[in-house]
Amino acid sequence: MKEIDIKGVKETIYYEKVLNHMPVYIWKNEKVKGIFSALCVHYGSIHQEFKMSDKNKYYKVPSGIAHFIEHLNFYEADGSTATDFYMKYGSEVNAFTTFDYTCYHLYSTQEYNENLNHLLDFVLTPNFNKKMVNKEKNIIIEELTMDEDNPNSKLYFAHYADLFHKYKYKETITGSKKDVTETTLEDIELIYNTFYHPKNMFLVITGNVNPYDVIKIVEDNLKQKKLGVYKTPKIKKYREETSVVSSFTEIYGNVECPKLKISVKTSLSNFKNTNPIALRLIVSLIMNSNFGPTSDLKEYLMEKELINYMSATRSVIEDYLICTVNIETKYPKEVIKEIKEQFKTLKISEENLQRKVNGSIATLVLNYDDIMGVNSNIQDEILSFGNIVENTKEQLEKITLEDVLKVIKKIDVKNMAITVLNPNKK
Repeated sequence: MKEIDIKGVKETIYYEKVLNHMPVYIWKNEKVKGIFSALCVHYGSIHQEFKMSDKNKYYKVPSGIAHFIEHLNFYEADGSTATDFYMKYGSEVNAFTTFDYTCYHLYSTQEYNENLNHLLDFVLTPNFNKKMVNKEKNIIIEELTMDEDNPNSKLYFAHYADLFHKYKYKETITGSKKDVTETTLEDIELIYNTFYHPKNMFLVITGNVNPYDVIKIVEDNLKQKKLGVYKTPKIKKYREETSVVSSFTEIYGNVECPKLKISVKTSLSNFKNTNPIALRLIVSLIMNSNFGPTSDLKEYLMEKELINYMSATRSVIEDYLICTVNIETKYPKEVIKEIKEQFKTLKISEENLQRKVNGSIATLVLNYDDIMGVNSNIQDEILSFGNIVENTKEQLEKITLEDVLKVIKKIDVKNMAITVLNPNKK
């Protein structure tokens, strides 16, 4: 078993690739009683077209199928559900689907052997049939109907539609009603048999566990399963245009006060000389300094009572860096002007940089008090970089003002999309 030392925070992540199949990551914390487990599949809502490694034919499935399988997987062969099983142990089980992956997660405080074994069993033992698929269609469509009026969701996907020409991120994770209706048992089985294999999954466990016990449980469980040959699917890659689709869009929804998303879209090719991990850290510092809770701009807008709320995020979506400011305001026109001006004059002082770096390091250390937070962070690093980042603290300490200013110059502030969600017209 490999021990990954997280430099600067005196923590260790244990790693083992069980049976040369499933990567397992374990962080032991003896100060807590509970254990948080996340079994993740590298299959999400954007993975709609793919081919097998030995074939040229591309398969295409309806949007939302990753979410559909997440629902179906909870059904057991005897007619009960995985939720029923875990209620006996006072454990909490749930799942979520994102653009990039599907995650089945479990929180337990007792009988961990049984809990972990069943997590592996219900996720890796399909019980699909036509009757079940048709029944679940109605449940998912009802869920979609309830979500149609969700203003945050409406703004989110409308904004991504303004940003992306080809990428599937502009499509809802659940798919449309038409997608759900058209999904067949054959579609479900194709995706499950192709992607739900231990070689395309990873397990993250954080909490009061013995890493060697965990590996033995997983190894014994997988040995009992008849695992087929992994087909090594290749997801179809889309060539996304550098430009945004729309620089300004207004939509209407169930809100009392307008909500805005303002994003700048920059090709990662602009940063080819910057380490990918360092780039994410630097851009987070830039966004925090210019639009964060203690930024001069936010203080000014709050003082003038121009905004109710403002936050800033950065994300890397395939070949693009997306810097986003989220706002709630009664005065969209005035606030948009201020945000656009701030993007044009992004800045950070040496003093502010050091303060933000120190704050990030403090947060990094404090995060290890939370087993769910550590688990989520490990998932993010695996999805973003393919492995655990051992030296985040060192990377932060190495950042210089010169590094930050170089990145600022490369951010394409002219390539901006603004989406405004207004209250419904009366």
